[in-house]
Amino acid sequence: MTPVNPVDRHATSPPLALSAALLLWGWQAGMLPWAAAMAGLIELARWLPLRFEPGQEDFNRLWNFTTLLFLGVGLYLFLAREGPGSVGAVVGTGPPGDRLQGMREISQTAVVFLRWLPFVLFPFVLAHAWSRQGMLPWSTFSLYLRQQEAQVAVSPAGVWRPARVHPRHLYLAVALFSASAAMEHAAFFLPAFVAVTAWALWPWRNRRFGAPVWVGLLVSLLVVSGAARIGMTALREVWQQWENRLLQQSGEREFDQVRSSTAMGAVGRLKLSGQILMRVRSKRERPPARLREAAFNRFQANTWATAHREFQAMLPAIESGPFRVAADLRGVGFTEISRYTTQGEAPLALPGNVVSIGPLPGVLVETNGMAAARVRSAPRLLTWSVDYGPGGGFGLPPEPDDLSLDGLTDTDRAAIENLAVELKLAGESPERAVETVSRHFMLHFDYALWQPPRRGSTTPSALARFLQETRAGHCEYFATATVLLLRVAGIPTRYAVGYGVQEQRGDEWVVRGRHAHAWCLAFMRGQWEDVDTTPASWNEVEEEQAGFTEGLRDWFSEVWYRFTQWRQEGGTWQLYAFCVSMVVLSWLGWRQLRGSRWRRAGHQPLAASPPPLQPGADSEFYAVVAGLEVRFGPRPTHETLDAWVTRLGVAPELRPEKLREMLRLHYRLRFNPAGLPPSERERLRMLAANWTAANP
Repeated sequence: MTPVNPVDRHATSPPLALSAALLLWGWQAGMLPWAAAMAGLIELARWLPLRFEPGQEDFNRLWNFTTLLFLGVGLYLFLAREGPGSVGAVVGTGPPGDRLQGMREISQTAVVFLRWLPFVLFPFVLAHAWSRQGMLPWSTFSLYLRQQEAQVAVSPAGVWRPARVHPRHLYLAVALFSASAAMEHAAFFLPAFVAVTAWALWPWRNRRFGAPVWVGLLVSLLVVSGAARIGMTALREVWQQWENRLLQQSGEREFDQVRSSTAMGAVGRLKLSGQILMRVRSKRERPPARLREAAFNRFQANTWATAHREFQAMLPAIESGPFRVAADLRGVGFTEISRYTTQGEAPLALPGNVVSIGPLPGVLVETNGMAAARVRSAPRLLTWSVDYGPGGGFGLPPEPDDLSLDGLTDTDRAAIENLAVELKLAGESPERAVETVSRHFMLHFDYALWQPPRRGSTTPSALARFLQETRAGHCEYFATATVLLLRVAGIPTRYAVGYGVQEQRGDEWVVRGRHAHAWCLAFMRGQWEDVDTTPASWNEVEEEQAGFTEGLRDWFSEVWYRFTQWRQEGGTWQLYAFCVSMVVLSWLGWRQLRGSRWRRAGHQPLAASPPPLQPGADSEFYAVVAGLEVRFGPRPTHETLDAWVTRLGVAPELRPEKLREMLRLHYRLRFNPAGLPPSERERLRMLAANWTAANP
């Protein structure tokens, strides 16, 4: 049994090349049975004589349907794989780690869509394989080209000569490209890819070179590609290491609640972000001035840490109720806080005198002994309420680490102890010692984000240099010094980090990256109390960092925040959006398959215009040709007009010089895109009329 000879055999791919590409795709994507079935249906058309007779308009409508199918699959993957959240992370004002993760999720969605692309295009290719059509014009795949074709068709002298392409070629390229998106068999993919590509392109090779030359080039290409793959793998490992480092250093959402490396000792200006990280709303007069995320009690080498690394799950007081921190107290203040989470996790920023948190149904809340709280399994936008009041707060009572100075260097210990002696802190009550330290920093120190280079300084320690020389620094300097000075006075202290709530905007307060703050926790009157010795001017200094584009970035942040809020409150909005979109796309697809146009015509149908004439179809030379055929018989089909006229022009009575001139003008009229100038066209008419009159 011989295969059916397809139309435009010279334009089709080699036998089984498309099937090999499909099988390679199925093997790589884990869809080998589906790929085998698809390849079988396409190859079966080569052997069976059954054919359909769709016209060009049918293929146009079928491609419209394929486009709708393309959009439907893309929409499904976008919604099913949390595409809106990924896009929000990229265009939002979150830290770089969130944007990097969002871009990673978007790229993964694109890869999944690429794997499914052969499925989307298969109905069109299958219909073409079982038709008698060969190459199709590019306008089949472009609405713009169709419009251009229609405009040229209605012009007086217009003719459309579109470039043509065989759908098998495009589908083969798509199958190979989709196969590269899944690396299930990475070690064998490259040789298989080169083999299939070489097979598909083999008939189009330059025949000036022999087959051994082309085989050698393909082998060389395979070797070079293998070496490049090894290099790209090594480069990818370097990139992943850099990416992981960026994720670890990308801001507050990934910060460690059991270890905090300060910026003390950094030279130059401390750069802080103006991105909005949290929004705070309060039904009372003003929300708490500080929101704490973590506390630490061990200091060494400019780093604070805690031994309480384990977090324990916190249970609500009643099912789906709030998480009670102080069961026997009632809060006098109420605040609502919102922030984004990273993969469902985020630290909870809380006031120091918190009484209850929540409710947070379905969210796991964990705490450690340092009164640090975090959430897991949380939605993308997390909103929690906080009751707070006198006597509130949680955390373990003082322990030996809260009084220890063991982690200090000799230089730092000397600077702290000398200043404590100068301030006469020994023997003072906790309240009096706190007042003395606060007054000392307020009167003799300044807030500054700039630290000069250590030129001429005899003090290697950043903390000692701050206390003895520069007397200027940011909040980490003041908080660290306060914690250590009060420990010399015998007061248990801890180092707290979080945010200052200081910028009101409308009916809410916004917390930016530059509002990150550090302060001291001192155990006084039987509870942990906030002691903030950073000069009050830090608010103004931080606000000076606001750039001229901050307003525009705030607007985008607000728009995305409202959209995310609406999306989460809408519940299964993705399902509704998908269902509505599928109904619309299905209706449009049905209209295409049944032959309806995208738009209906007006009340009166347009009169059918005659098909445009070929250039030169109205040439007067055709009348001369008809006279010659009457006299000498029909022109042989293998003989051109030029050769025929030359052969007949041997008879002098035919005026061969006039025949040659008419033929030259006819060819210009027939094949020159610019046609004939009016004067030469009139010359052709005159010559044809005179010749016909002289040779009846």
